[in-house]
Amino acid sequence: MPEEDKDAFWISQNAELRLTATPVLYHCEPIWSWKADSLPDFAIWGILDGSGQIRRNGKSFTLAPGFCFLFEPGEEIEAEQDLADPLSLFVLRFQILDTKPNELSSDQIHTPSQPVHIPSGRILEAIAQLALAWDAENEIEKQLQDHALRMLLLLMADASRTVFDDRIARVSSLIDSDLGRKWTIEELARESGLSPSQFSRIFSKQYGEPPIQNLIHRRMNAAKQLVLETDLSIDEISHRVGYENHAFFQRQFLKHVGFDPVSLRRNRAL
Repeated sequence: MPEEDKDAFWISQNAELRLTATPVLYHCEPIWSWKADSLPDFAIWGILDGSGQIRRNGKSFTLAPGFCFLFEPGEEIEAEQDLADPLSLFVLRFQILDTKPNELSSDQIHTPSQPVHIPSGRILEAIAQLALAWDAENEIEKQLQDHALRMLLLLMADASRTVFDDRIARVSSLIDSDLGRKWTIEELARESGLSPSQFSRIFSKQYGEPPIQNLIHRRMNAAKQLVLETDLSIDEISHRVGYENHAFFQRQFLKHVGFDPVSLRRNRAL
């Protein structure tokens, strides 16, 4: 098989995958940042919650829920999170071997250079749980972990067919910088340089849901963080994330978080 055919799909079906470190789930502290001048192994990052920025070989990308990165050995990575929206991510480090098995180098493998978005957060969380439940002495758990890693590579191979659009990523960062603003599709499209219909179509494909629905989810995630980590009044939190009608905000919060804000804050102290 030609070298260029060894992509994420080929890896998931044919290669032997060998972990080089125990899979890790990070619930990052507010001051978290991370830097590597040269990665030692292949690695997958899966973003489960929170937001931030990452520089990969000098190029910037947004960190947001559902995004996955497949890094190659030797890459230079620098990442930091948004202080108000701490990250949760899982990390898998591994070698890729061919059928001999001999270790394959990064120049023999074609991996996505752009982040890919997995539209279903539940699927990504389920894969993370399987990958993290790993015990080197337990053969069943090792097999589950191997299946999870291959499943993740398959999803990334499929998702990478959707071209990552930097114009949409820039607008995504702009939204996060001012969640309280009354954004409209027309404004967001203008910021991206696209027509409203083009913007909505590309955004939905890249993030797995329409722009307004995605904005609501971001606002509710930010509100949940403020309820849990600050002593701001519920009314002030409502205003900060763009809701002047506080009763409507509380209904939205209950719908998306599963608790009303007061109950969630009360449970925080338990």
